[in-house]
Amino acid sequence: MRFTLRITIFIFLFASFIIAQDSSREQRFQQLIELNSQIRTLEKEFLLPDAKDLKRAQTQNFNVFRLMPREKFDRQFIIQGGGSNFSFTTGSHDYQKIAQIGLEQNNLKVGFAGADYGFIADLGETSLTDITEETAEVNFLINYKPPTNEPDVRVEQRKAHNYEAGNILFKDRVSAVVGHTYVLRAISFDDADTLVAFKIYRKDTDGSLIIFWKTIKNFEKPLLARNQ
Repeated sequence: MRFTLRITIFIFLFASFIIAQDSSREQRFQQLIELNSQIRTLEKEFLLPDAKDLKRAQTQNFNVFRLMPREKFDRQFIIQGGGSNFSFTTGSHDYQKIAQIGLEQNNLKVGFAGADYGFIADLGETSLTDITEETAEVNFLINYKPPTNEPDVRVEQRKAHNYEAGNILFKDRVSAVVGHTYVLRAISFDDADTLVAFKIYRKDTDGSLIIFWKTIKNFEKPLLARNQ
């Protein structure tokens, strides 16, 4: 009887210990979820332009976003890319949500995963307000029709590094210069195809860029005909 009682007490204490351990782990797991949520909220706030930037952009009827230098922030953030990417289509800095522009080593780039590609032209210190569909670079990009057959797409993707069209030179990577205005067309197969104009309004103390932008045209979603 005494032996049975000891066994019963031992089982009870052991079970209580296991429950306490499980409870502790459950609590820690819940804390991780809560902290992760707080970090993501802080990241979103950190990536926002300053209030004065937002007000200035709104006054001029432009949109605005902040772009972080990848080499400095990629490993510091939960969000993939560390805020170094942005999507004009989704408004997200998340690389996985149709990234259409990126900042790395003081270069702006377009064209990311898979067959996606695009073009950027640096228009110098041209006023963003003056960029219209009649602007030569914009006019070319409006009339440019991307191929849909994958082998042809790959050819265009390679040409995008230095794409000459008359007297205009487009690239998929250009230097980021404060005060310069750019036009960009980002072709993201099966997701989006957009043409925008933007200006680097200023560079912040942490190396991030404040960019004013406007949509020129959104095209029909391009569908990639993959080889079977």
